[in-house]
Amino acid sequence: MAIPGFYASTWVDGIESSSVQPAGIDLSVAEIHRFITSGRLGKHQRILAKTEPIEPINGVWRLNPGPYKVIYKEVVKVPYDCLAFLLPRSSLMRMGAILFSAIWDPGYIGRGEGLLVIFNPFGIEIEKESHIGQLIFIKLESLPHIVYKGVYQFERVK
Repeated sequence: MAIPGFYASTWVDGIESSSVQPAGIDLSVAEIHRFITSGRLGKHQRILAKTEPIEPINGVWRLNPGPYKVIYKEVVKVPYDCLAFLLPRSSLMRMGAILFSAIWDPGYIGRGEGLLVIFNPFGIEIEKESHIGQLIFIKLESLPHIVYKGVYQFERVK
C-alpha cells in the first residue's frame, strides 16, 4: 500500500508545502556532481567513483548530455515498516532526462543521491532546489527481520 504524501511528509525533513503530492513527496536538488574516476563493485570490495560538484551559474545548472550524481536537499527517514523508491518528475523526462534511484530500505536516514542521465542532445537546465523526483513510501506487509544499518546510514546528516 502506498502512503499518501500528507502522511509521508512527517518522514522527510526540509520540505515545503509544494513538495507534498497526493502519493508521495517531491525531493529537490541541492547539488549536482560530475564523475571524475571509474568505480568498482566486487563481491567483497566497493570503490565508488569520485565526483566533483558543479557550481550553478546564477542558481542554474546548464548540463550537457551524460551522467551526473544528484544530491537531494531533504533528509529522509524511512520508517521501519516501509520502503521508499524515487521516480523522476514527468517534466524531467519530457525534457529528455531521467533520474535513477535504488530502493530506500526500512530504517534508512539521510540525504540521498540519485543518478541523473541527460539524453537530450541539446542538454537541459535545472534550477537549484527545483523538484526533480517524487519519493514514494510503500507500507510493508510486516516488520522486516532487520532494518538498514549499511554504509550510507546517516549520509550527509549533521
